[in-house]
Amino acid sequence: MQKLTSQRFYLGLVITLLASSITAGYAGELLDVSDHNPLMYLSIGFFTILAIGVYYLSERAARMDSRNFFMQIVMINTMAKMFGSVVMVIGYFSLIKPTTNKFIIPFLIVYIVYTVFDAYFMMKQSRNISSK
Repeated sequence: MQKLTSQRFYLGLVITLLASSITAGYAGELLDVSDHNPLMYLSIGFFTILAIGVYYLSERAARMDSRNFFMQIVMINTMAKMFGSVVMVIGYFSLIKPTTNKFIIPFLIVYIVYTVFDAYFMMKQSRNISSK
């Protein structure tokens, strides 16, 4: 299995960004909730920034050969993603007061696509850490 390089990470991140934008945007159009696209854009920005931060922390863990540090990064990433998602959705719902609950579907698509990407790159990154 090939090592995760920064070039592969960023290529995967761009593909994830495009896939989530296109898929969620199209779902928003189909469900007639495209006026709630700001939540989708906010979530894409949040998940992209979080993925970049986690990548650099996991690179540091790989250089340190620390499985414990790497596992802490995985747990913090999961908690940050969940907490950030709840804050975004509740905040958006409180501020905008959408008339339909379908506004959440494009957000969920973005969440799932980024979660799959996170799992993939974290699995690849974990192979860079020796088991001491």
